[in-house]
Amino acid sequence: MNRKFGVWVQCWQIGLLSSFLFIASFNFESHANLLADEELPPLPKGPLILTSIRPEQLTADYWINRLPNPDKLVKTPEELRKFNREITTTIQERVDIFRLKTERDGVSMRKLLEFEFKTVSNRFLFGANGKRILASLFNQEIKPLVASETVPKKINLKWGIATQATSVRALPTLVKMLEASDDIEFDQLQFTLIKLWTPVAILHESPNGKWYYIQAPYVRGWVLAKDIARTSTRGELKKLVEGDDFLVVTGESIPIYFDSDFAQFEYQPSMGTRLPLASIQEKHYVIWMPLRGSEGEVSLRKSYVSIQSDVSHGFLPLTQRNVIRQAFKLLGARYGWGGMYNGRDCSGFTHDVFLSVGVDMPRDSKQQAFVGTQLGHFPPHEGESEKIAALRSGLPGFTLLRMSLHMMLYLGEEDGNFYVIHSTWAERVSMTSDEKRRINQVVVSDMTLNGKSYLGPLFDRVISINEVN
Repeated sequence: MNRKFGVWVQCWQIGLLSSFLFIASFNFESHANLLADEELPPLPKGPLILTSIRPEQLTADYWINRLPNPDKLVKTPEELRKFNREITTTIQERVDIFRLKTERDGVSMRKLLEFEFKTVSNRFLFGANGKRILASLFNQEIKPLVASETVPKKINLKWGIATQATSVRALPTLVKMLEASDDIEFDQLQFTLIKLWTPVAILHESPNGKWYYIQAPYVRGWVLAKDIARTSTRGELKKLVEGDDFLVVTGESIPIYFDSDFAQFEYQPSMGTRLPLASIQEKHYVIWMPLRGSEGEVSLRKSYVSIQSDVSHGFLPLTQRNVIRQAFKLLGARYGWGGMYNGRDCSGFTHDVFLSVGVDMPRDSKQQAFVGTQLGHFPPHEGESEKIAALRSGLPGFTLLRMSLHMMLYLGEEDGNFYVIHSTWAERVSMTSDEKRRINQVVVSDMTLNGKSYLGPLFDRVISINEVN
């Protein structure tokens, strides 16, 4: 990952594996313990006051009250369904699980798996212990799990549901994978988390049955098989995940319980998760949770959500008020590369905000930049007047600003400053060195952030502006 850009934002991005996949070297068992016990530096105490920010600007109402008609419906439910269909057809990386061919050529799949393995294993890589990774880790531990030679000539796809949020990985290993020994929070084999109830197509399986190679709506890679429950047919999968009656998690996360008295905690899904609804009672919602059986098959269990939880029965109306409120519910939430540490990177933040209001937003910043109306594309450090005009024409709360590897949500203009809310890890603060100030959370700032470094402010490095409309 090239760190020679301003705010040191590590934004998850799908692309050619050779552009960003790196790996660490320590054994599988020690990695599992590290994930459970690892002590990370605490978040800087918030709320952070950055750039020209005043405390009152750290509330959603401040920005909402400046809008002429924040409750105007930007899209009706039918218009939103049409918009989501447009996203599906125009975003190249978007895969409609329910339109995939049920049979796939095994030869091309074998070549793909081999390419992905070689791309990573041929690199000069480091482990969390600071030492160079040995070829034996790849050849003796990972390659036998990839097992590309076992792919048949014709693949009959299988189908499944994520029973919890689960990591999609570049290779079938939980070994932490770092670009450099001091990048402990940036596992470069971490693509993303897919949410509870995400539908997937299963393309391949490791010989030991512990890993699936899957295609999810916006990402392809390796997941732990224990987190996927298989359905017998794609039709069964579609029926389970596309019901008309559902809750949407509209808080940062909410608790789910085994019992209606809320005494036995079960799970905590994140913003944007869709939960099939069984019934509504006086004090609780009854929802369906997917379970993985002893043979990997799916079954359903009733679980319980408090009626006081931050959820919506169906999607929230698509208005500026709702989008901005959803964004500010995440203010101060931990930054997490690819969803690591239950956090969100820059595009994970915008993904969850728009998902909670029903927009089928892609997960990657580059893909997100092509959603909706294009307001402008700019060479870095050029096009100042064009950027200003684009921002002034865009709807606050619906306008996205993309840098190379970073995404921000536009809030509005005041006294000639343009304000954004975004999830970022750090900013550079020196004209002569790589000194950084750790942020590691969702913050509000104006676009002069990073302007005291040799790389220049956020505004100068914006390369595209689009309105999600």
